Order: sequence, then C-alpha cells, then structure tokens
Amino acid sequence: MHLVMPWFFPVATLVAWLGVRTSRDLRSEGASARTSARWMLVLMTLPLVFWLITQVTSRIGAFE
Repeated sequence: MHLVMPWFFPVATLVAWLGVRTSRDLRSEGASARTSARWMLVLMTLPLVFWLITQVTSRIGAFE
C-alpha cells in the first residue's frame, strides 16, 4: 500500500486527540457546552477521516 501524504497522519491524529481531550473537558460544563463538545469532536476528527478516505480512493483504479 502506498501512503498518500504520510506527513499528514501525525498532524491529523494530534488534532483529533486534542479535540477528544477538549470535548471530554467540556462535557461537564452544562448543556450548551455539551453541544459545543459534540461539534468540536466532529470537526476535530474530520482531518483524520479525510486522510483515511484519501488512502483508499487514491489507489489507481479505485473507482473503475
């Protein structure tokens, strides 16, 4: 398997990890903070999800 943008994996993982830590801290702050924590978790994990999707779709003939 050929990795596309291998340098981006540690960056995306760090961003996702920071989002998880922050959202765990925000959960105990109240109802509006829980909503913010959910959005933060979704938005901070998107770079990692997009990187994983790129690994699958960048293969030659992936959609043929």
